[in-house]
Amino acid sequence: MDGEKPNGEQIYNNEESPAEKPKQDKKQLIKELLRYCVAGGAAFVFDTATLWLFNEKILPYMGRANVLGIELDWRLALATSLGFIVGITVNYLISIWFVFTTEKQKERGRNVKAFLLFALVGFIGYLLTVGGVQLGCWMFNVYEGFGSLVVRAVVAGIVMIWNYVGRKVLVYKGE
Repeated sequence: MDGEKPNGEQIYNNEESPAEKPKQDKKQLIKELLRYCVAGGAAFVFDTATLWLFNEKILPYMGRANVLGIELDWRLALATSLGFIVGITVNYLISIWFVFTTEKQKERGRNVKAFLLFALVGFIGYLLTVGGVQLGCWMFNVYEGFGSLVVRAVVAGIVMIWNYVGRKVLVYKGE
């Protein structure tokens, strides 16, 4: 920035103006998305392992409730919630370390506000996950075992897209 016009507008000579600053090119964006898939994959493994451990090994059967005509399995809902907490923690740590690595992203992503936005996007993803898992398990009548994990995997793919786009836009402002 070299000066100011009489009307107060900034004059840029050697630096690009903020409006002219280039966004990530497609190649960088694809690399970032692939890194996010790795982070999401790792978070999915921790999330799903936690869900499986609590649903299959730790929690007792807790009954079911009929909510809007869909049977809600309490043990599955609690196990899904615990998996989510573990998964979002893993995802955040990997994302700030490995995925969103430009200086601007580091600046925007490593503070309390960014974590709260990251968690908000994740919470919406959580609601989509719990709803999607419950709906899928109800549709296919599989509340435990391999069938519930297949449902979880399909839902995870859908929610991963939401999480990436939501975090890219809200936390990192499209950077």
